[in-house]
Amino acid sequence: MKIKPLLGAIIFLSGLTIQAAAPPPIKRVEIRDAGLYVNGEPFFPIGVDHAAHWHYSLPEAGAQGFNVVTTHGLKEIPHSYRYDIDEAYANGMYSVALLTNSVWENLETVEQIILACRNAPGLLAWGLEHEPNLLTGARPATTDIEPPYRMPPATFKPLYEMIKRLDPHHPIHVELAYGNLNDHQRYTVVADIHNDMCRPVPHAPLAAVAAYTDNVIKGAAGKPGWMELQMMAIGGRNPTIAEVRCMTYMGIAHGLSGIIYKAFHYGEWWVTDSPGYWVQWADLTSELRLLTPHLVTAEVAGLQTEIIEGTSGDGALGYTALHTSLRKTEQGYFLIAVNGFDEPVRGRFTIPVPENGLTLQAAVRFEKRLIDITEGVFEDGFGPYEVHLYEFFDANKIDREIIDWPLWQRRPRR
Repeated sequence: MKIKPLLGAIIFLSGLTIQAAAPPPIKRVEIRDAGLYVNGEPFFPIGVDHAAHWHYSLPEAGAQGFNVVTTHGLKEIPHSYRYDIDEAYANGMYSVALLTNSVWENLETVEQIILACRNAPGLLAWGLEHEPNLLTGARPATTDIEPPYRMPPATFKPLYEMIKRLDPHHPIHVELAYGNLNDHQRYTVVADIHNDMCRPVPHAPLAAVAAYTDNVIKGAAGKPGWMELQMMAIGGRNPTIAEVRCMTYMGIAHGLSGIIYKAFHYGEWWVTDSPGYWVQWADLTSELRLLTPHLVTAEVAGLQTEIIEGTSGDGALGYTALHTSLRKTEQGYFLIAVNGFDEPVRGRFTIPVPENGLTLQAAVRFEKRLIDITEGVFEDGFGPYEVHLYEFFDANKIDREIIDWPLWQRRPRR
C-alpha cells in the first residue's frame, strides 16, 4: 500500500527528535553569593551527564529541556573539545568541559584545548578529573591527615593556575565522591564550583542527598555547591521520577545551586531504553526552569515546621521527614517542602507574617489548589517522597472564582 506524500512526511517527521534552540551566547560567567551568574543574570544548572561522550546523544538530551551537559572531546585532539561544546550549544545546552581520562596531566595539550574553547559561546565551566578523591587505602582516623586520595588536591595546582591564567572568565568545577566534608574543604584550593555524586536508590535512604548536600555546602565555604543526582539504574532499577523529584528538591532545600543528573547512559543502561521514564524528565526540567527565579534567591529565616502526623522523630541519617526552605519573592514567599520518607506525614508550618500586614494565601504550584493561612499558620499532608511547592500571595489579590488554573499551574512544554 502506498502512503500519500504528505501523510508519509508527517509520519517521518513525528519520529524525529525536536532540536532545542541554542541559548544566549555566554559572554561572561561570574560567581556571586555562592551562585552562578551568566551574562549578569542568575543561572541554575539543570544538567545531564554522559550525553556527549562518543555516542553523541545531545539532541535527545537537549529536547528534554536540560540546560547544561558535561562534555569532553577525544584525548589528544584539542579541537574535538570545541566540537562537543558547540554541538551541545546547538542543542540548547551549555557545557561543563571535563578534562578527564588523564587529559589534564599533559599541560601542553590542555593549553591547546583552552585556547580552542575559551571563546565558545556555550562554554560554562571547566571540569577536573572525575572523582579524584577516590581512596587508594583506608581513610585515616583523624581529619588532620590527608587521606590516600587517588589524585590529591596538590596534583591539580599547576592545572588550576594555568586555566586561571589562560581563561579567567570561566570557573573550574570539581566532582568528588563520598559526600565527605573534609574532602571538599581540601579540594577547595583547586575548585570554584563544588560537586559531589549521590546515588542512593535502592540501597540507601533518600536522606543521603541531604547529608551529602550539607557537607558540600559547608565544605565549599561560600562557593557554589552542586550535586550529581541519580538518574541511572543501580541494583536492578533506576529511581522513579517521584524519587528523583524528591531528591532534587531536597538538595535544593539544603542549598544546592545546581544539579546534574547521572547519567544518560551508564554501562549497559541507557535512559532512552525506558521511554516512559525518559519522557517524564521533560516535565521535571521545564518545572525547574519555570521556578528558577525562586531557586536562585536567598533563603530567609523565620519558618517553623512541625510534624503533627506520621514519623516525627529523627529518621535515617538523623533527619526528620520534612526538608524545607523559605525564600522571599516580590509577592511574598516561596516555600519548598519535601517529605524524604517513604511513608505519609502531615506538617504544620508557620510563616513569618510580612511587616506590611498582608493576609497571605498559599497556592500549591502544579497541584491546582489553594491553602488558607491563619496568622501565618497552615497545615498540609504529604504522601511518600512527595514535594509541595507553595507560593504565597496577598489573599486580597486572588479571586478563587476566576483564577485561570490551566494557564497558571500548567508545566510549560518545550
